[in-house]
Amino acid sequence: MATIEALYRLQELELALKRSKTDLADIAARIERDENALHAHALAVRAQRGLAALEAEQAKLDGEMQDTIERLKGLEQRLYSGSTAASKDLLALQREIAHFKEREGNLEEQLLAKMEQAETAQARAADLEAAYREAESKWRSSLPSLQAEQRRLQQHADDMAAARTEAEAALSAAELKGFRSLEASRGQAIARVERGMCGGCIIAVPSHELQMMRSTHDPVRCPNCGRFLYPG
Repeated sequence: MATIEALYRLQELELALKRSKTDLADIAARIERDENALHAHALAVRAQRGLAALEAEQAKLDGEMQDTIERLKGLEQRLYSGSTAASKDLLALQREIAHFKEREGNLEEQLLAKMEQAETAQARAADLEAAYREAESKWRSSLPSLQAEQRRLQQHADDMAAARTEAEAALSAAELKGFRSLEASRGQAIARVERGMCGGCIIAVPSHELQMMRSTHDPVRCPNCGRFLYPG
């Protein structure tokens, strides 16, 4: 096999191996967690926290309401018991009763509004929890097929790694060193030539270089970017 063909095969195998490793990392992440389920869970947790906050506010208002009712009941008992005889004290008592009745009305309005908010939040929290459970269930049911795909990709990666080792063995130490040096500096050591242009730098290759590339088995470099040229 010509040197350039052996080098090009090595490069293609290494690119295939890199893609396999990327795919393996991606599927491993999908097996470990599911983004849809994670997002649905975050929404459900946020909704539950919001509901808990509303319920706490509702409980506080309810406590204030009960305290207001008890105090109003005590004031009304004093008013109707006849224990407050002085007109001045009676007027003050009536004003205090009026204040607490107004407070009772305001608290009742706030409590009703808070109860409606909590009811709406409870329904939303239930919907989001159901959506999370559904997403979680779908993810778990997909695990067998994901794991099967992971095994297939791992086998492919192993095959590519073995083929790469074989391709490296077919090259001399000097050829491999030159390839690695270009790979390190250029990203890819070999560029395909298509329509007379280097696929690495997208610059036209001089005709004499093209002729040399077609007539020799030795690697020919692009005069612009320095990559080895491979006929397309």
